[in-house]
Amino acid sequence: MPQHRLPALLITLLIILLSATVSQAQTPAAGVVRCGNTYFDAPCPGGQPVAADDARSAEQRRQAQQVARRDAALANDLAAERRAREQAANGQRAARIGPAAAAAPQPSAAKSAKSAKSAKTPKTPKPTKAPKQALTKPQLSKGKPLGSG
Repeated sequence: MPQHRLPALLITLLIILLSATVSQAQTPAAGVVRCGNTYFDAPCPGGQPVAADDARSAEQRRQAQQVARRDAALANDLAAERRAREQAANGQRAARIGPAAAAAPQPSAAKSAKSAKSAKTPKTPKPTKAPKQALTKPQLSKGKPLGSG
């Protein structure tokens, strides 16, 4: 890129960045508008302006911030307690619900159970059905009544 075009490019970029910054800094003139059951910061068809000024005193805002900080600290403490309980429970087996499990079968019993399964007699196959015979239409001859040959 030639050297004489560099300052013009920088000035163009600077103007673009400044215009973007100025447009973001502008506040909407409409305030808060209620459109149905939803609130917007821009006007909408049939929207009603809503007074959304913070009427709390400085003392009330300070108290609300203290409550929020205390709640956040409590939530962090509870999360740490839960993680500690999960870490302590790691490796433990789940409790069994229902009747106690039967004692594990002895190895010899397991072998005899396997041999009992293999000693089963195979099922006999079902007999095959005879194919259905095709129905034929009776042959009619001209001028002869049905049933006479």
